[in-house]
Amino acid sequence: MTDSTTSRQPPGSTPAAPKVSNPYTHSRFGTLFSRQLPNYTGIYPVGVLDVEFSINPQTIGSFRHKKLHTAGQAGIEIDTVLFSLFYPCDLESGSKDSKGTVWFPRASPTVNGFLKMAGIENSLIRALAYAGALSAVHGLKFPSHQRAPILPHPSNDKWPLIIFSHGVGCSRLMYTHICGELASRGYIVAAVEHRDGTGPSAKITSEDGKERDVDFLRWTDIDWPDRPEDQQPKDDNTLRHDQLKIRTVEMESTIEIIRKITEGSLGDSKCHLLASRTVDWNKWKGQVEVGDGKVCLAGHSFGGTAVIAAADNPRFKPHSIIALDPAIERLEPWNSTIPCPMLSVNSEEFVLSEDYQRLIRVSRTVQNDDRHVFAIAGTTHPSFSDVFLITPGFVGSMTGLSVPPYSVFPTTVQAIEAFLDSNAEAGNFKLDSLGSPVEVMLSKPIGKPGELLRQILAT
Repeated sequence: MTDSTTSRQPPGSTPAAPKVSNPYTHSRFGTLFSRQLPNYTGIYPVGVLDVEFSINPQTIGSFRHKKLHTAGQAGIEIDTVLFSLFYPCDLESGSKDSKGTVWFPRASPTVNGFLKMAGIENSLIRALAYAGALSAVHGLKFPSHQRAPILPHPSNDKWPLIIFSHGVGCSRLMYTHICGELASRGYIVAAVEHRDGTGPSAKITSEDGKERDVDFLRWTDIDWPDRPEDQQPKDDNTLRHDQLKIRTVEMESTIEIIRKITEGSLGDSKCHLLASRTVDWNKWKGQVEVGDGKVCLAGHSFGGTAVIAAADNPRFKPHSIIALDPAIERLEPWNSTIPCPMLSVNSEEFVLSEDYQRLIRVSRTVQNDDRHVFAIAGTTHPSFSDVFLITPGFVGSMTGLSVPPYSVFPTTVQAIEAFLDSNAEAGNFKLDSLGSPVEVMLSKPIGKPGELLRQILAT
């Protein structure tokens, strides 16, 4: 396996790391009146492009839905991969359309999916929740330029690539702010839409335009026909392990599609999304660094779990991994090693859970001890997503958030930038100078609200 610990970014591919240039004050009403998520603070305008291509069909998992399955069908069939590209874009030669991309393009089925996840059956409660959710997201946009041309790298090098994996109950577009912030600083971020039954609602589009839905899977609604009744799973861990396998395939396929795009080897392959078929892929040729040991894998919650699992997979040779509040329980028993540098930035809520101690144990398996674990005091598990940027301030406060929602992002991005610095020694120096060093974080509060804490890790 390629040793990727010697440099944080491909030589010559160091993105700009500007200071925060667009201070943002979060309204106590969220985005209720502005209908616009905050601008990104890097030096590059951000383009966004939805991509779906065919991949080699395969069926993963042996589970079947108790009510919906038919004879002979089991698991989930994967024959396409869908992701959104966030990237530095060229506004001089591209579209002059106004900035703004719809944040919730499938609002109705997604809200229905959330209600299903919550197990809400009462018609009145469903109607009220549906109306409230739609009023919060209708017309909401995030600050990007749809399908704008990619900006050629200013140094004639290649843009570094980050693959981002979302959490359970989320989708690729629930992390637009952190993905856009990284893109505005010179990274290509591919946010994968996992069609593994963990999202509230997902759609698969075939090359001929036909669509089929993938709904949220509750483990209580499925069984494993190859197991006797007394050996059926007693919780959702078995399902999550199968879903990890699906995510691994989707992330690997995403990298392969981007490799073909940047090599100009798509051939007769067509993007399944009609709106993206006009994209000039020739402008992407040679623009993205996708070589072995060059790609960073990142994710939140179950997405963080997925990138740790992928790092151990010999088919992946990641440059590094970034795990935000990773659900480590889903990896147990962990008897492997992580062959690349690891960064983990965590919420206070996660630090006070049992999973945090599991994370510390897993971090000890990182080769060369190139591991960095941080926490942000006063934060909760959803803080890394767009959720608290959108909702009124009292929603975050009710769930335990005690810092301004926006403040989480500059702190997190600062740690990520230091981690992905092009010089390993300089990167470690920057990381070691970030935050307040602590040995133990066992009770609330773990620090002053908003304070970045650096976990001291025993060697």
